[in-house]
Amino acid sequence: MACLLSVPAVVWRGADVAAAIVRDRVATAAYQRGAALQNERRYDEAAAAFKEAIATSPSAITAYADLGDVELAQGHIDEAVQAYLRLMAIYPFTYFADLHRRVGFIEFRGGRFEAAVQDLRQASALDPGDWHIYHLLGHAYYRLGDLESARLAWERTLALHPGFQPAYERLRQLDTQHP
Repeated sequence: MACLLSVPAVVWRGADVAAAIVRDRVATAAYQRGAALQNERRYDEAAAAFKEAIATSPSAITAYADLGDVELAQGHIDEAVQAYLRLMAIYPFTYFADLHRRVGFIEFRGGRFEAAVQDLRQASALDPGDWHIYHLLGHAYYRLGDLESARLAWERTLALHPGFQPAYERLRQLDTQHP
């Protein structure tokens, strides 16, 4: 009798697995369509495809980042930031420093320099060895008029990546414009 009672549970579980497989295939197709459209610079259509992938399978983690990139390419700063924040909220195993750096870059591109500093500082706390974070942080501080912090960030960039010429140029610019 116990064996007969377990049959419906197995069938029910099998239906769940089959439905999940179908959802993943639909999400994968939508994601691939979005990536192809993104490569063609058809950003509105790519964004719609990435949103479809996310709606179909909320765990389609790469779709969030690509949606953020497509939104940024269109100048939709809020939407780009939200896509990355949603990714960080649903996928705790992602390399968070990189995501905070990306959000900081998006905030910077959108002219939100204080928010960029906040995100980039979070990124630097998570990965103090990432020279690119400090380079972006230097630019954000510079735009805020905090020249000393900008200088320190670019000096840190060079300490981590001594051959990075743009950081040398920014420091020389600071020395000549603000002695």
